[in-house]
Amino acid sequence: MVYGGSMRILIPILACVIACGGSKSPPANSAGQGPAASPVATLKELQNGDRACYVVLDKGGEQVSLEGDFDLCPNNPHDASALIGKKVTYTTKKANVLAASCEGNVDCGKSDEVDLVVTITAAP
Repeated sequence: MVYGGSMRILIPILACVIACGGSKSPPANSAGQGPAASPVATLKELQNGDRACYVVLDKGGEQVSLEGDFDLCPNNPHDASALIGKKVTYTTKKANVLAASCEGNVDCGKSDEVDLVVTITAAP
């Protein structure tokens, strides 16, 4: 049987598939993969915005504002406002939101990829 040029291409591809195949479940905090857990922080505020529900946290004396799923803001399905003032943990995942350059215009057609807060739970 003659293998010709196609085998010379196929063998390196198979070698990469075997070597690169690795684990089927990547670490949770690797870029672009499943949700990543956060350290404990105090939830200070939830603000509805044009792009997201802004999650304001106190992380050891430093206040940070992160973009969160709209469902986390008051009067939404996963309203986290009952946790304001309490220690919480949260998870994020890569997601697209309305681009900052759109300045609130939902018809602009552009998006930015961000680490979006998708869950907020009381810290154990």
